[in-house]
Amino acid sequence: MLETIQTFFALYWHIVLPIVLLTFLAIPIITNWYEVRYALMKARINTPWVGRLAHWVKNPGSKEQPTPKNPEAVGFYESENQLNLKYETYYRDHQPSEAHFKRCQDYLGKIGEDNRKEKGFGMWAIIIVLMLIEATAFGYALAPFALTLATPDTAVAGAFGIGLVISIIGVFLSEFAGRQLYLNSIVGKIMGYEELRHGGADGDMVSRDIVTIDNTNIDDGRPEYQRMLNRVKVPQDGAMPAKRYGIVIGYAVFIVILAVAAFWVRTETLNAQEADLIANPPAVSQAADDFPASGEDDFPLPGDMQSIANDTAGKSAQDQIDALHRASLVTFAVLSALFIFIQFTSTFLAYTFGFAGTYSRKAWELVHKFSSASEFTRYHEAKARSIANDAQSALGKLQALQLAQFRVKGGDREELRKDNVRRTFIRFIEEQDAGKAWTDQKAIAEQLGKDSRAVLENYIKKSTADLNTAIANNDSARIDEIIRVALPRMNQIDDPSLFQLRDTFRSVAKTFVAPAAPAPAPTVAVQVNVPVETQPVVAVVHAAPVVETAPAVAAPVVQAAPASVAAAPVAAPAAGGFDPNQFGDLTEFHDDDLSFVATTKGVDLDTIKRARRLQLMVKQSTQRA
Repeated sequence: MLETIQTFFALYWHIVLPIVLLTFLAIPIITNWYEVRYALMKARINTPWVGRLAHWVKNPGSKEQPTPKNPEAVGFYESENQLNLKYETYYRDHQPSEAHFKRCQDYLGKIGEDNRKEKGFGMWAIIIVLMLIEATAFGYALAPFALTLATPDTAVAGAFGIGLVISIIGVFLSEFAGRQLYLNSIVGKIMGYEELRHGGADGDMVSRDIVTIDNTNIDDGRPEYQRMLNRVKVPQDGAMPAKRYGIVIGYAVFIVILAVAAFWVRTETLNAQEADLIANPPAVSQAADDFPASGEDDFPLPGDMQSIANDTAGKSAQDQIDALHRASLVTFAVLSALFIFIQFTSTFLAYTFGFAGTYSRKAWELVHKFSSASEFTRYHEAKARSIANDAQSALGKLQALQLAQFRVKGGDREELRKDNVRRTFIRFIEEQDAGKAWTDQKAIAEQLGKDSRAVLENYIKKSTADLNTAIANNDSARIDEIIRVALPRMNQIDDPSLFQLRDTFRSVAKTFVAPAAPAPAPTVAVQVNVPVETQPVVAVVHAAPVVETAPAVAAPVVQAAPASVAAAPVAAPAAGGFDPNQFGDLTEFHDDDLSFVATTKGVDLDTIKRARRLQLMVKQSTQRA
């Protein structure tokens, strides 16, 4: 079998070697995926003839126009915006400050992952080597039974492929099992605070905040266990964190089944070899006889000595078979133990390396290479400059190709060239920042508007509820007070979303204030008509001592009566809680025009009609006087 495997690798090295090289090449790609992705993006943009630049030159798109979000737009073409957006993603990744460095450290520290790290090149190399060894061992065990109708070389290749697939599945399962065990350890750490829990809401074993790297200080005042729960998603049993072992159990069953199956396959292979040895005893047993068989010319042995010789030969063959059986069983047991050890090692590495926090890996990637915040800032500033230079180089190349593509005269070409100078990557970043600031301000204004509407809505609801309560209690004084205070405020509401609530209050207020409205009018009429016709006020004034001691005061009283009559239509209605003059002089309008007036004033038609009726009543009373 070993010779067959050697022959296979000798014949198919040109297939096996690239597979092994690609497998090891995947390690740096995995560990440096961010840089690989950036390099692939640059290659896709700058590839001649088939790259994105070639497409954008032929399809520049429309020119950007000023908008409320970007009033000072310099006029980037759509193609230029697409190019800048691709580089902006990476440029933004290298803008953190020293404060951001400290926030990353704080995030990792609160979940207890500040001393962990991800698997590097060496760890992945170990895992891949172990996977290949495991695949080879499985291939050796499965080769006699895989593709039995195929040639030996093809059977070995097929068995190796099957073993490789099993090994890859084992690596993935070990990774998931290790992560679940690590998550269970975090749950155990959280549950360790169960006896030290606080009272009230701070004692709940649940997440209380949505925590990211940027707002990691939002839960500084919370207990340790809630800080951890805010940063990691753990299984829950009711209101308590819980451990889970589903993947671990499934993985253990997988390992046991494979180990037993591999041992059984090897044992069956051994039994087949032993049967073949029994059917065809090896020649070495004959050579090892103490009494070699005699030839035709040799002296014949006695019968008893010949019997001893035959027994010795058979015993020698059986001893070889027994020794081979014991050695094979030990070898098979070692191979099964090796398989279990490889899987245990993979699980241990998955448990030791990696993160459970939602944003822990991102935070670690940002800070693990640096010993201080200043070093962190310098590195990212240099990376940002490098990306900005790459972006500007690609943008300048695109603009130059577009300028050569456009069919314009010399003067227009010069204008285009000057225009290109203003359209830079840094200017694009400034416009994006300004647009984001405008969006944030708009969101704040909208939120303030929502808060204001909520305040007004609560006020209207509370006023309506208070008015209904006063009506139910038949408290006239309270009804008048609520209407006097709230109704003028309601009339000033101009938000259409609140009109329905406002009109509800006004309809109730209108019903209960209407009977009280005519009351001030008779009072005015009495003050005007009765004193003027009978002159009782003048007689009393002259008869009283006031006229003698202060005649200058009595005269203004008599003269002030007409002035009081003129002012009465304005002041009198306020006592009833409804001011008919708040909408101006409505007596000049025709009845058909009142709907337009109501729409213009932002009130309902019934209110306008009511105010007009009161104004007409006061006006008629004044005219009669």
